[in-house]
Amino acid sequence: MEHTRINFAVQEESLSNFLDDLFSGAVSRRQFIDLASKAGFALPLANFALAEVAAQSVPKPTAQEEQKFSPPNIGGGGRLERDFYRDWIKTSKVPMVEGYSILDAKTQEMHPWPEIGGSGVYLNFSGNVHIDAAIWEIPAGKALVQRHHFYEQIVTVLAGRGYTTFSQGKRQNRFEWAEGSMFSIPMNLVHRHFNADSAHPARLLVFSTFPYALQSFGSVGLLTGMQYDFNDRFDNSPDFFKRNERIRKRWEQANFVKDIRSAEVVAWEERGEGNASMYWDMAGNTILEPHVSEFEVGSYKLGHRHPYEALILTLNGKGFSLAGKGSLNQNETVKIEWKAGSVVSPPFFWYHQHFNTGTTVARYLAITEGDFPKRLGIPLEVEQIEKDKEDPAIRRLFDAELEKARQQGRLDDDQHEHHHDHEHDIADSDDHARNHGPHHHHDDHDHHHHQG
Repeated sequence: MEHTRINFAVQEESLSNFLDDLFSGAVSRRQFIDLASKAGFALPLANFALAEVAAQSVPKPTAQEEQKFSPPNIGGGGRLERDFYRDWIKTSKVPMVEGYSILDAKTQEMHPWPEIGGSGVYLNFSGNVHIDAAIWEIPAGKALVQRHHFYEQIVTVLAGRGYTTFSQGKRQNRFEWAEGSMFSIPMNLVHRHFNADSAHPARLLVFSTFPYALQSFGSVGLLTGMQYDFNDRFDNSPDFFKRNERIRKRWEQANFVKDIRSAEVVAWEERGEGNASMYWDMAGNTILEPHVSEFEVGSYKLGHRHPYEALILTLNGKGFSLAGKGSLNQNETVKIEWKAGSVVSPPFFWYHQHFNTGTTVARYLAITEGDFPKRLGIPLEVEQIEKDKEDPAIRRLFDAELEKARQQGRLDDDQHEHHHDHEHDIADSDDHARNHGPHHHHDDHDHHHHQG
């Protein structure tokens, strides 16, 4: 059978539509090949397009020692256990840091990240396989590349000011942001971040469900190449990022929050004396759940653990957190120092507890996955260590840390006062030189006159 010759541009567009059907599940791979053949596509072209997606998929380990198999007591053993996200972590060339925390996201060293069109670093925190975080930096007066992605995303602005364009179809809109802003990009919405400052870089902290999506589908190409409009999450309205409505006592529906550092919080004494919080439903997300929480000077959160992952950005204040797998006993915990700009992530279902040793109310933003694990069938509940069940050593540790902070504060004040006095002496000397001339010298008479 002879096939009609087709203009390459038209052929490419039609192939794109076929690929959309393939990725959305509307057609199988075999149906795709049949359709491509009947439409007159050269198979090398179709294979090239598929190869492009395959090249972005997670590489599969080939070395026997890198493969992990189920143990003999599970179905007789031998089942290949796949971990697409961990495989991506091992093979990706994206710049990364590892551990439980970083001390300051505002000053964290950045590295070139060609995929986003700027620089940044991926935060590969221990134990997280559903949600992640990354820091992106936009050069002065520049923009990151245009993107859309088949996973949820929440963005907070660490530094700088700018705007984000978003479009669905031919209509394009934009909203502006500045330090402290938080917004959520609806899933698969085409968008681009611009730095409006021509003299300074802007820095964003980006939370997403990329790990879970990758674990589910095993293909980065699918996550960044899927063509589908989530109209139930985004209605293509120009005021989408302006809406704000209180829907429950400590819950708001808002796709954009102007400044989370000063956003209203509501008392939540159940989590400890002086505690307050606010939660947000954003952009139709079904997994990512952000909330701001704060606690008073000289206080701390009650110890707890939860069956969902969490990433925490300190917005202001100073202190530390304890995290332990089975308990918060001092010899079983990791101690994590934090300040404004720190990002902390206690591993999944580890006990953890936050302590304010600073001189101001401590406030942090926590991004969690809410009840998503329950919907996956994980039969675990939030557990809190009430005050009367708390290990007395916790209070002793906190009192010792408070005293240490007070001593350090006095030392800092003394150093500041000494520095101020030194500057005052220099200023007096400069004034004196201006009055008498730079080459003026005192004789003994002058000396005794000033002493008397």
